Amino acid sequence: MGQRKPSAETITANQAAMMVSKAMIGTGILILPQSVSLAVNTPDGWLSVLLSGFVALLAGWIVGLLCRRFPGRGFYAYVGDIIGRPLGACVVVLVSVYYLSSAGYLLRVMGEVIRMYLLDKTPIMVTMVLFMLVANYLTVGGINPIARLIELFMPIIVCILMVLIILSFRDFELDKVRPLLGQGLLPVFKGMPSSILSYSGFEVLLFLGGFMKMSRKAVPAVFVGIGLTTMLYTLIVLVTIGSLTLEEVKTLTWPTMSVAKNIELPDGFFERFESLFTVLWVLSMYTAYVLYQYGACLGAAQLYGKDFRVWAYIVMPIIFAIAVLPDNLNAVFALGEYNSYASLLMFGLLPVILLVVAAIRRIGNEQAS
Repeated sequence: MGQRKPSAETITANQAAMMVSKAMIGTGILILPQSVSLAVNTPDGWLSVLLSGFVALLAGWIVGLLCRRFPGRGFYAYVGDIIGRPLGACVVVLVSVYYLSSAGYLLRVMGEVIRMYLLDKTPIMVTMVLFMLVANYLTVGGINPIARLIELFMPIIVCILMVLIILSFRDFELDKVRPLLGQGLLPVFKGMPSSILSYSGFEVLLFLGGFMKMSRKAVPAVFVGIGLTTMLYTLIVLVTIGSLTLEEVKTLTWPTMSVAKNIELPDGFFERFESLFTVLWVLSMYTAYVLYQYGACLGAAQLYGKDFRVWAYIVMPIIFAIAVLPDNLNAVFALGEYNSYASLLMFGLLPVILLVVAAIRRIGNEQAS
């Protein structure tokens, strides 16, 4: 179950950091303000998001340590060495299924948003199939094209999000986010379980670590990726509540999109900012989807043989079936919650267990390259 990695397929620490952040930035941008507001029921939801970011940093630190212990080897290669091949194979299957389910969820959400804000007369099935075909073209290219594309798009995505945040301050009212901790810390803690779900995605470092030129930089890479996401998520929730109201955010399906629709530039310089935001959000979803599909294909290739490119075509119908399975939008969000809880269970506990077992059995090299 060794990881086959051509020597040319390597990524830098900066690319790894961007890919970790990109894997997390997706649906959370649109739905996090509503989910955390419903859970907290006070204007302090942004504090829940901020605290959840620190929890994600702790989990990411463990993942980074695990990657550093096995330089040049991805998760699928060394999990069997740590816990035995039969149990390791089961873990690879579970992780691959998680990536497939997450890819299906991203595909469906992308289709729903495009149908609502861009192509309202185009059947959602057509949108999803075209999206999959374009994404599959990048997936079969391997890790290098994926890393380069994310390296190209990530600064643009971050800049547009910052523009959204800055322009939203025109409608921002401080009184809408007051009083700070008016009901104490308990509501903030209640909001952490829902907000921490949006941080799932950092675990892609597990298989990215095998491609890093210098594995010792795995921990800084995951810290930068999670730290950037934490900052963006916290600001998005803060300006969304401050631009709308807590009660309004709780009733909106896509509250961040409503904030984008309210943005007006002076003298009509640019109208329908939400259209530009939607297009760039689709690019964000595209790169996140590709990472999940690639992770699933890599796992299948290590376990069952054949090149991962063959698996990229095999899993397409499976991902599409997962995407069309939910009957309505509520079922789609339920699927997203299941995926997030599975992520927390597998990647919140599993890396800790693997790191402890590896240390006890003295497996791996702590002096990473």
